[in-house]
Amino acid sequence: MSSIEEIKQKLDIVDLIQEYIKTQPAGMNFRALCPFHNEKTPSFVISPDKQIWHCFGCSAGGDVFEFVKRIEGVEFPEALRILAKRANVKLEYKNPELHNQKTRLLDLLKELTNYYHQTLLNDDDAKFVREYLKKRDLSDETINTYQLGYAKDSWQDAINHLLSKKYSLREIEQAGVSKTGDKNKAYDRLRNRLIFPIRDIHGNVAGFTGRIMATEFDGGKYINSPTSPIYNKSDILYNLDLAKQEIRKKDYAILVEGNVDAISSYQAGTTNVIAVSGTSLTDNQIKLLKRFTQNVMIAFDADVAGTQANLRGIDLMWQAGLNVKVVHLPEDLDPDDLIRSDLSKWKELLRTAENFMDYIFKVTLDELDISRIDHKKKAAAKLLKVISKLGDPVEQSHYLKKLSGILNVSEDALTKKIEQLKSKIKPKKEEVSAEEPKVPISQEQSVAESLLALLIKYPENIKEIESKLKAEEIPYLPVQKLYKDLIIYYNNKHNFEFKEFRTSLEEKEKDYLNQLSLLADEEVLEETSHEIDREIVQLTKRLKESYIKNRLRQLEIEIKKAQDKNDKDEVNKLSQDFNNFTDQLKDF
Repeated sequence: MSSIEEIKQKLDIVDLIQEYIKTQPAGMNFRALCPFHNEKTPSFVISPDKQIWHCFGCSAGGDVFEFVKRIEGVEFPEALRILAKRANVKLEYKNPELHNQKTRLLDLLKELTNYYHQTLLNDDDAKFVREYLKKRDLSDETINTYQLGYAKDSWQDAINHLLSKKYSLREIEQAGVSKTGDKNKAYDRLRNRLIFPIRDIHGNVAGFTGRIMATEFDGGKYINSPTSPIYNKSDILYNLDLAKQEIRKKDYAILVEGNVDAISSYQAGTTNVIAVSGTSLTDNQIKLLKRFTQNVMIAFDADVAGTQANLRGIDLMWQAGLNVKVVHLPEDLDPDDLIRSDLSKWKELLRTAENFMDYIFKVTLDELDISRIDHKKKAAAKLLKVISKLGDPVEQSHYLKKLSGILNVSEDALTKKIEQLKSKIKPKKEEVSAEEPKVPISQEQSVAESLLALLIKYPENIKEIESKLKAEEIPYLPVQKLYKDLIIYYNNKHNFEFKEFRTSLEEKEKDYLNQLSLLADEEVLEETSHEIDREIVQLTKRLKESYIKNRLRQLEIEIKKAQDKNDKDEVNKLSQDFNNFTDQLKDF
């Protein structure tokens, strides 16, 4: 048995999903509000019998692996690791040495996180750090939630602790904990620092941020762990492991600069907050964030560096397709300062965050004196460059009008300037969406899907319907294909077993089968077996009748073409077909 099948056998899909969302019994299934789109009426259905789920609102669906991929924002390999750990299934890796190395390093950092944390809580040497955190208004609960710690003012305290736990000096250095000095001797790079564990999206400690606690120090106040086999600062957003579900629920994230900003906000009840940990925002971080929302509020410091970081972040996120707003912080106050001094003001600023375009206008115009023609031209050049990239014509018109009023320049002149800019920019190739655009479901498709759904649920009817309805008489191709597969399977096996049939299908067909099987569960909750049999017969008749009417329309066209060519033999043949279908139609 494969690891995937073993995991599926050991885990119940209802138990798993109930750890993430609230569900309610609905007949033989369970129903919930979909966690993947906003809705007021539950359309998310879970089948304990088939071990599948499907949302009839957004069309998402699948098994335990697909659910974890979507809810955790991961690809299949990581979903496999998450579920294997939950099911206590041991995975075999193509490169076990690399996997074992990463596992060892993660375990090492987990051990060290606990050691730093216990040092902070209990060691006399950490008393001044505890007092510092108290002054910063961080509660004991918050300190424990984030496992804040303290690295002693010692060259080898952390190293000696890890050596006592049977980790090698090489592993300690690989994890970014130690560094080799001039005398070829290892020392703790985070010594005498308040420790902030940096966790990946799943809550594993991958590295640390350390804040120096010495009053006199020449180096940087904060340092991060170096890049390692398990840590790259460009790929991690601080606090995303705790904030991801709230970000998905609220459908927006608040992006701050520092770890303490994120922690203070989380403690104050604004829990959809993440931080870039003092580094510049990267494309990989944006891709990670887009798994959970398309909407972001930036709340960086109001100083020059913060403004530049805002503008760079806006450009990256906007180009990536995110909707961006900016929180206007008072000068000389970061989010942590503001939250501790005036929590209500912080919440008000979040409520009144402005569109990124209005922010760019403000920042650009604050630097210039538009009474001067050279500054007016600079303002126009900078702002038109951004306006020209706006995809929405209404939005573009709005900001053109705004700029026209500010600069006292006609909209026509600004529009001409935009056209000049656009002519210089090479158009980007449009990305092809992974999802096909939704089209309205036709009546014929609805009938075909209902029939196939009932045959899947009540396979004892398959033989009878096969004799009455040919696959080519089904107008909707996905149903036609699945109907053919169902007939072949049933004739070979002389019975129907859902899970076995599902494994014989391609991935796209599997998802469609899941949807149809749950559709049948929804449609027949109150019906008797006699009513179900009658419904199957009626649906079959409707499809057959629709097929005959379509064929008659086609034959009329073909007969007319044959008559125009004076092809009497073809006219006679087609007329005979027309009469046969007309006779069949009389039975309906």
